[in-house]
Amino acid sequence: MEVHHHPDLHHRKKKWKEYLIEFLMIFLAVTLGFFAETIREHISEKHRERDYIIGLLNNVQNDTLELKGLISRNTLELKGIDSLMKISKSHITNFSAQDSVFFYAIQHTITLHLFQFSDLTLVQLRNAGGYSLIKTGNVADTIALYESNNNDIKIQERFVTDYYVQTWNAFKQAFDGTFTNRFFHYYDTARKIPADINGLISKDVDKINAVYNDYWTFAITLNGYNSMLKEHLKFLREFMTFLKRSYD
Repeated sequence: MEVHHHPDLHHRKKKWKEYLIEFLMIFLAVTLGFFAETIREHISEKHRERDYIIGLLNNVQNDTLELKGLISRNTLELKGIDSLMKISKSHITNFSAQDSVFFYAIQHTITLHLFQFSDLTLVQLRNAGGYSLIKTGNVADTIALYESNNNDIKIQERFVTDYYVQTWNAFKQAFDGTFTNRFFHYYDTARKIPADINGLISKDVDKINAVYNDYWTFAITLNGYNSMLKEHLKFLREFMTFLKRSYD
C-alpha cells in the first residue's frame, strides 16, 4: 500500500522587516513609475509648446509681410484722397475738375484693403487648451496681448468699412460710374487724366458737399487705422524677437 506524504502546508512566518522591505519595494516602483510618467508628460508638453511657438512664429511672419504691403497700399490711398480734397468744390462743374475727382476716387479708393491676420495657431491654442502648455516666462501673456491687438484692429475695421460704404454711396449720388472703362482706357493710353468727360450727374450742392465730407471722414478713419497697423507691425517685430529669444 502506497503511503502519500502530504506536503507541509505550514509556511514560515515572515518577519516584520521582510514586510517592510516588500512595502518599500512596491512603494518605490509605484513612485518611480509616477515620476517617469510625469517626466514623459513634461517632455511631451514641452515638445507641443515648441510646436505651437513655431506655428505662431510662422503666422506672425506672414502677418508682418501682409502688414507691410497693406500699410503701403493704404498710404497710397490716403495720398489719393488728399489730392481729391485739394480740388475746389467751387470748380466741380468744370470737366477737368470733375475728371480729376473721378480719377482719384476710382484709382485710389475703389478697393478697401483690410488686415487678414493668420490666426491658425491662435485657434488651435484656444480649442486645445494650448494656453496652459505655454509655461516659458511671460510668453502666454504676450501671446494674449498679440491676440488682443488683432481684435482691436478688427473693431477699428468696422468703422473703416462703414465710412468706406458711406463714401461710395455719396459718390454714386453725384458721379456717373458707367463710363469708368472709357475713362481709364483713355488714361492708360494717354497717361493723363481726361479733361473733357462730363462725369457729374448732379449739381445739387448738398450731394457735392456729401462727397467731400464723406471722403474727409473716411480719410481720417483710414489714417487712424493705418497708424494702428504701423504700431502693430512694430509690435510683431518685437514679438518675433521675444519668442526666438525665449525658445532659443
